[in-house]
Amino acid sequence: MKKTFISNLILLMSVNLLIKPFWILGIDRGVQNYVGYEQYGIYSGLMAFSLLLITLLDLGINTYVSSNVAKNPDKLKDEFIPLTGFKLASAIIYVAVTLVLGKLNGFDSYRIQLLLFLTFNQILSYFYIYFRSIIGGLQLFRIDAVLSVVDRILMIIFCGLMLWTSFLEMSIERFIYAQTIAYSLAISATILVLKGKLIDIKFKFNLPQLTGVLKQMFPYAMLSLIMTFYTRMDAVLLPKLLVDGDYQNGVYASAYRLLEASNMMAVMVSMLLLPIFSKMISERENLSSLVQLCTGIMIIPAITLSYSAFLYRNELMYVMFPRSDEFAGEVFGIVILSFIPLASMYVYGTLLTANAEMKILNILALLALVINLLINFTMIPEHKALGAAWATLVTQGFIGISNFLFGKKLLKLEFEKGFAINFFISVILLLIGGYFIKNILSNWLTGVLAIGLLSISLMILFRIIKLKESLLLLRNQLDKRNNK
Repeated sequence: MKKTFISNLILLMSVNLLIKPFWILGIDRGVQNYVGYEQYGIYSGLMAFSLLLITLLDLGINTYVSSNVAKNPDKLKDEFIPLTGFKLASAIIYVAVTLVLGKLNGFDSYRIQLLLFLTFNQILSYFYIYFRSIIGGLQLFRIDAVLSVVDRILMIIFCGLMLWTSFLEMSIERFIYAQTIAYSLAISATILVLKGKLIDIKFKFNLPQLTGVLKQMFPYAMLSLIMTFYTRMDAVLLPKLLVDGDYQNGVYASAYRLLEASNMMAVMVSMLLLPIFSKMISERENLSSLVQLCTGIMIIPAITLSYSAFLYRNELMYVMFPRSDEFAGEVFGIVILSFIPLASMYVYGTLLTANAEMKILNILALLALVINLLINFTMIPEHKALGAAWATLVTQGFIGISNFLFGKKLLKLEFEKGFAINFFISVILLLIGGYFIKNILSNWLTGVLAIGLLSISLMILFRIIKLKESLLLLRNQLDKRNNK
């Protein structure tokens, strides 16, 4: 299973590294630069608002399907119709409730119109993820890796035509409409893949069965709802608590850009890990070796990226957003550090989810929500977007550390002797080396590359990455392809 993870991780990361960063740092950033902080701030605030009740779309179905199909693929044929039907019904409720809340929140007709299309896009997005979670649960990781970038490739094409040609002028409205078309086409691709896997599907409605499934999904739904609140509340509160809230939201959204790009890659890894962890747990396989590998290849690169971005925060923000100032750089510096605990959550939170430790995850999420709200309400009025950035860092820090502690304890993980020492030595040397590189190399690109090279060298030197084992695995994969 470890070899399966590594080979599919290489494919997944290769495909996504070609597309996702270009989407976030090229297209999405280009749209924000084109329309300006205030207009993009309106979009960002409405996007966050559309996500507050996103749990009504999911209700834990995606996580449930990915985990349980991996354990028992035959259940898919019985549960697909009732789950999909329930998901469609919940989508209608989601749109209605979100629009009513938007009206009660005082949104004008222009914002309500945008919110309507954003909610529709959320429905398309979650159905896209839903179908992909089935594909992942069936262990079709290579197909899922390709499908993971279809929507972004289409968006790059549509938005690129507007940004770089005279085909159409870019606007927030057209940006949203482009998302609608891209998601619709991407969903069509996933349906074509699944068509052959659902030949013997049973077209019947079984209320007791659906009720039983919904009871199992309830903890997943609660976790999804709470996590949505503590990750999106800042973008909703900034316009409410500040006179210049739309502008501050634009600053915060720009600072969030690199974190979002990094986060996309980490989410892909967690989606790959969930069915693998679930299958290993159901078959009572030893998890320690795979989790140790994931800890090294997820967290140290996360520290490398976050730390180098923090050191060159002002330079990076100016490159991405020429109209940014030192304040935007400070906001970005705090926000990007959140990627370190997020990387921990994507390993250990996924592990806890695969082991169905939903009660613990929900309690931790509730505590995180309380922490997030307290910091946001305390710091936003005085520190504006910087206060929201601190709320994000502290909240994610709590989640990352607590998930690690509970995951290691409950799954009784035992890492190789000396791994923890090598891990911490690598991190300390990376932090010290990065500090000196920043003081020696003023050019941000040269500095970031040097820190990245230092990180890779330390991971190989201290055997966080076992180079010989990785090369043998790569050679075996190439031999298999050549023999086909």
